[in-house]
Amino acid sequence: MAENYWDRYWTQRTSRRRLLGGAGALAAGAAGLALVGCGDDDDDDDNGGSETPSGGQTPGASPSATPKPNIGGTLRYPFMGMSSGDPPTLFPFENLTYLAQHPASMHYSRLLRSQNGPDVDGNDFTKLEGDVIEKWQQPDDKTYVFTLKPNVKFHQKAPMNGRAMTAQDLLLSYGAFMEKSQNATGWKAVVDKVEAPDDKTFKITLKQPFAPFLTTHASSTEAFWIIPVESIDGGQAKTDPVGTGPYVFDAWETGVSITWDRFADYYDKDYAHYDRVEGALLKDPQRIIAALKAGDFDLSGLSGTVYTDAHSSLDPKGQEVFELPGSLGGFYFNFDNPPWRDIRVRQALSMAMDRPNQVKVLDQTGKGDGHSQIAASLAPYWMSPINGKEWGDSAKYWKHDPAEAKKLLQAATGSDTLKFKIIANIDRYGEAMRQNAELLQSVIKKSGFDAELEYMEYGAYIQSIFLGKIPTGAVGCGPLIGSPRDPDDNFMRNFHSTAARKNWGGTPIDEQAEIDSMFDKQRTILDLKERIAYIKDIQRRLAVVQNMVPYTATSNYYYVQPWVKNYHHKSGYAIHMEAIIKSSFTDERLKKG
Repeated sequence: MAENYWDRYWTQRTSRRRLLGGAGALAAGAAGLALVGCGDDDDDDDNGGSETPSGGQTPGASPSATPKPNIGGTLRYPFMGMSSGDPPTLFPFENLTYLAQHPASMHYSRLLRSQNGPDVDGNDFTKLEGDVIEKWQQPDDKTYVFTLKPNVKFHQKAPMNGRAMTAQDLLLSYGAFMEKSQNATGWKAVVDKVEAPDDKTFKITLKQPFAPFLTTHASSTEAFWIIPVESIDGGQAKTDPVGTGPYVFDAWETGVSITWDRFADYYDKDYAHYDRVEGALLKDPQRIIAALKAGDFDLSGLSGTVYTDAHSSLDPKGQEVFELPGSLGGFYFNFDNPPWRDIRVRQALSMAMDRPNQVKVLDQTGKGDGHSQIAASLAPYWMSPINGKEWGDSAKYWKHDPAEAKKLLQAATGSDTLKFKIIANIDRYGEAMRQNAELLQSVIKKSGFDAELEYMEYGAYIQSIFLGKIPTGAVGCGPLIGSPRDPDDNFMRNFHSTAARKNWGGTPIDEQAEIDSMFDKQRTILDLKERIAYIKDIQRRLAVVQNMVPYTATSNYYYVQPWVKNYHHKSGYAIHMEAIIKSSFTDERLKKG
C-alpha cells in the first residue's frame, strides 16, 4: 500500500509541476536565506580572537589568500531569494519578521560578526571577528570588555551627518533595543548591565556565565543592531535608516526593490566592493530563473524544490551552493486546545509523518533531511531524525508507523480519527509551504489525522498563530525563527516558558518544567564537548515530548553567476554583509556597470 501511495503522490506532484509551468516551488519563508551554524564555549584571548573553533574545522584564511577584489558595479539580486517581499518596516526593533531583519545588515552594524572565507564553513558561527569592535577581552566568566575600532563613522546623512560613533552611542542604542524590541527579552535574561567607561570602551556584565553569548547575542543578526537613537526619535528609522554599515540606504520602492549606495567612509575595506546594490523584491521562481539565465541577476537564493529547472537552465560555470536550512518548522500548538496537551497525541502526529518519503517529494537536490526540535543546520549539535543513529529508544517517535499512531490516538481521545484545522501562510512563505502543507495533510490522514487546510495572510499570521495564539480546533504549521545561530536560540526563543515570543500558547504541558530546566542548564556548560553531549540528550527527550512536531528540512540552494568572484557562502540574515558584499565582479562584468 505504501508503494502505491507514493507512486500516486509522485504522479500528482508531476502534474502539479506542469500546472506551475515547471516552476517547482518556493523556499518556505525565511529558509530561503536564513541558516545558521554551531555555538561554542567562550574562550577568547586578550587580542579579541574568536571563540574556540569546533572540532575538525579550519580557521579562516588570511587576507593574502583571497584575491584582491575589484571595486565598482551594481549588484542585482532578489534580496531574500524566493521569499522576497516588502518589509512592514525598515526598523528591525519594531518587527521580528525576516523581511525587516534582512535589510538591516546592509546599513547597520553589530558588535561582532562571523568570519568568512574560502576555509570557513558557511554554517560555522563559532569563529568571530569584530564588526565595530577592534578587540575584546573576557577578564572573567561573566564580563566582556569591547574596544571600538578607531574609524567608525555614521553615514553622511541627517541627523548623524558622518560624525564618529562612540561607546555612548552603543549605550543609547542598547537602551532603545531593550525598550522596543521583543528580542530584548533574550538579553534581559542574560545581561546584568552594560556600561560605557569611555568613548572607546563598551562593557557587558552577565548575570551568570553563559556559554553561547558571543554567538547568540554579540553577533546576532536579528537583535541588537546599532541604530542611532536620533534616527529612532521621530520615526526616521522606519523609512530612511542611517547607520554605520557598509551601505547607505537610498530608496525603497514598494513591490520593486530596496537600493543602497556604497559608504565611502566605511571602516572595513574588506567589505563593500560594489558601488550600488539593488535588492529586488521579486519572488516568482520562473521570473527569477529567467533573469538569472539572461544575466540580469548576479545571484539568487533559490530552493531545493526548483533545483531541476534551475540546474538545467543556468550557466554550469556558475557556483551552486547547498545547505540544510536553519528555519526550523513543523506543527505547533495552543495546549489549551484539546487534545494537544496529551503527549500521546503529539507522539502519534509525529509517527503519522513519513519523513524519508516526504523529503524525497519536496527536495530535488537529494540533500535534504529532517529537523529535530533544533534546526537541521545546527551541526555539531543536531541529530538527524531520518538518518541519525544516536536516538536510542526515542528513535521510534520519528519513524512512520500509522498503526501505532492510531493506537496512541485511540488511547488518548477514544477515537482513531481526529478532525482539526492546519493554519499556515503561503502569501509570504511561498508555494513550497503550500506543497509542504498539502503533502502533510495527505500523509497524516492515513493515521487518523483528518486535517483541513487554512491559509492566513502573513501579517495576521505573524501576530497571532506564530505567537501561539491558535484558535480551538487548530494547530499552526510553518517555520519558526529563521536564523538560529546556536541551539539556545531554538530552546529559549521558540520553546522556553519565559520566552516573550514562544511559538506555543495556553497552559504549559506537564513536561514543561523539566524541559525548561534542561534548556537553562545547557547555557551554563562551558566545555564544548560536554555541551554537545547534553544538547543531544535534550533532543532525545524532546523526541519523546514532541512539544512541537517538526517537518522535513529541504535543502537550500543558491546560484551565483560565474562573473561574481570571491563569493564564499554564509548562512543567516547577514548573508548580505558576510558573503555577498565581500564578493566582487570580474573585470568583464565590471565594464557593464
